[in-house]
Amino acid sequence: MSCQSAIFFAKSSTGQPDGSNWLLSLGSFWTGIKEMSLSSSTGKLSSNTVTALAQRTANNGAIEASVIFKNGNFYYLFTSWDNCCQGVNSTYNIRVGRSTKATGGFVDQAGVALTSGGGTLVLGSHDKIIGPGGQDLMVDNDGPILVYHYYTPSGSFLGINRLDFSSGWPVVV
Repeated sequence: MSCQSAIFFAKSSTGQPDGSNWLLSLGSFWTGIKEMSLSSSTGKLSSNTVTALAQRTANNGAIEASVIFKNGNFYYLFTSWDNCCQGVNSTYNIRVGRSTKATGGFVDQAGVALTSGGGTLVLGSHDKIIGPGGQDLMVDNDGPILVYHYYTPSGSFLGINRLDFSSGWPVVV
């Protein structure tokens, strides 16, 4: 269990960093995913305001490893749910919600708010891949890429998959 966080640099409609909206998404395994504003000149908190982005009540609230990723007109909040770091007994899985704003209002594919326990499954255990999570995203020449860790009976490994957003929701391909 960890307290992973990521700094998300909001972008203007031109796609260039606007220098005024630096957002820190962070989360505790037990209290949900939050967001705070940072000063673009210092990198320090610019406000004490904490905005809730996602919350769970199931599995003792197990949610962490937040990543906000902009694709098209939406901001996608990726999170890891359930239990990590238990080898083949790990239940970690990657979930997502989306919003038209980086600052909240994220819902899953069924329209359930992430602050009410919503989250669409992106990647869960399958075949010999157990407990994928701790994800991050990047873009390369092939498009959006999801990186994460997972377990097999042989140990822990790095997973790398392309994501397809053509449906409006990320799908591992």
